[in-house]
Amino acid sequence: MDDQLRRLWARADRFLAFRWLLVLTQALTIWVTWPLWETRASPPMLPLLALPQFGCGPLLLASLAVVIFHGLTGIVLYSALLAAAMLSDQMRLQPEFISQAILLWGTLHWPAARTIARAHLIALWFYSGFQKLTCPYFYQGDAHWLVTSLFPHVDAALATPIGVFLALWEIGLAACAVVPRTRLAAVWMAYVFHLGIVGTLALGIAWDEAVWPWNLALACAGAVLIGSWKETPAEQFRKLGLAMRIAVGLVLLVPLAYDAGCIDTYLCHVLYSSHAPLGWIRTADGRRELIDTRPQLKVPVPQIERFYAAYFAAVAHPGDELEIFDPRWISRLRSREHRVFAYEQVLKSEL
Repeated sequence: MDDQLRRLWARADRFLAFRWLLVLTQALTIWVTWPLWETRASPPMLPLLALPQFGCGPLLLASLAVVIFHGLTGIVLYSALLAAAMLSDQMRLQPEFISQAILLWGTLHWPAARTIARAHLIALWFYSGFQKLTCPYFYQGDAHWLVTSLFPHVDAALATPIGVFLALWEIGLAACAVVPRTRLAAVWMAYVFHLGIVGTLALGIAWDEAVWPWNLALACAGAVLIGSWKETPAEQFRKLGLAMRIAVGLVLLVPLAYDAGCIDTYLCHVLYSSHAPLGWIRTADGRRELIDTRPQLKVPVPQIERFYAAYFAAVAHPGDELEIFDPRWISRLRSREHRVFAYEQVLKSEL
């Protein structure tokens, strides 16, 4: 029986099955965040380019349906619509949408696309763990919140060792994915880690409810993309053309520029590490409000300074102030960790 199952699995097109799963998880993510894809006045839309505003949720779902019947055509169509939607509202620049789109390309019978999808997975796991491990605020921030939310009667001091364990698990997952002999371990580590996140969200913790379909996809991505990978990284790299080599290099190395403030937070896999900027609006009547759109849109404001400034400019009033806390080491080095800007300064882009 075991031999029959192994032969059946060997004949199965795991990439096609994974594509269908990604269609489902992306559709679920869009459904959970439906208000994000509609035109709206509040929270404000923050366009990067002056594109026509339209409700793009139905179009995105329709393009995902095309993926089922016409793989490449559907993937190109979905990617183009998703890019247009993000350009028309930067609130949609969320990691779960970007990541699942990259993984969708990795299901094609195109070695370069699969290599980039694998590089994305490795970078996601490594940098997500690295940012947690090296951020001094993580252990009193997200790790503390997670431990006390799941186990309210447990000593809060356990947040530090548990935080270190989670960070090392992610880094180890990336390392095991790179080495051929340990890729089977990476597959099981991905299952445990990401299904554990899905289970944690199922417990009803007030977290980002929009990320559970993404984590379901990531759990299976390990088995499909890493479990099927036979070559060493060097062998895989040598098979690529110059343009694809550059693309893979950018996927793996660009996140290193995060602390310098050159690249957006989510493009650098800074996820739940307490290592991203936070913004507040200090109103003229003395209130202090965290800039966050989770209650309305089910996603946070992308945690980068220019988003906070754009959001503030759209909703604030004369006399209000924008407060920014940036935990990155270069901000501490330049004495820019904690700053407050007057209404007029923000409108004049004097940040």
